[in-house]
This record gives sequence, structure tokens and C-alpha cells, in this order.
Amino acid sequence: MMLYVVHGNTNYYGYGYIENIFGIYAKKDDAEAAKELITKKLYEKEIARGQMSVVTDITDIEVKIAEIEAGRLVEIELGGYCE
Repeated sequence: MMLYVVHGNTNYYGYGYIENIFGIYAKKDDAEAAKELITKKLYEKEIARGQMSVVTDITDIEVKIAEIEAGRLVEIELGGYCE
């Protein structure tokens, strides 16, 4: 069984990268719907904040879907920032 992990960065100001998982779904259609919803929410939040954001358009929001097989050992780097 394939699982679909919806994830993305939520840090759109200053330096750094904060990766979050927004949901894990058994159906790709559900993951796509969640991706669209969270992209819109993150965009609206950043536009409302209005300061020091690198977001100028909804395409600046990066939410992705990682496909993994259930019951399998995997090592997937979702992202982050360190010095």
C-alpha cells in the first residue's frame, strides 16, 4: 500500500527552513486536496502578516507530496536548515 505524505516549509521570513508534515494519506487524491488546501492557508497567512516575507505569489509556497510504501524502512530527508 502506498502512503502519501504532504509536507513543506513554513518559514517564509528571515533565514532558515522549518519542514512540517501536514498529513499522511492512503489515497493520492486526498493528498492532492490537502496539498492545495494547505498551500492556500500558508499563502493567506503570509500575505496577512505583511512584513519580512519572501512570499509575493502563491507559487512561492512549496508544499510537496512524498510517496512511500507502507511497512517498508525508508530514509527520506524532508528538509531543514543548519549551520
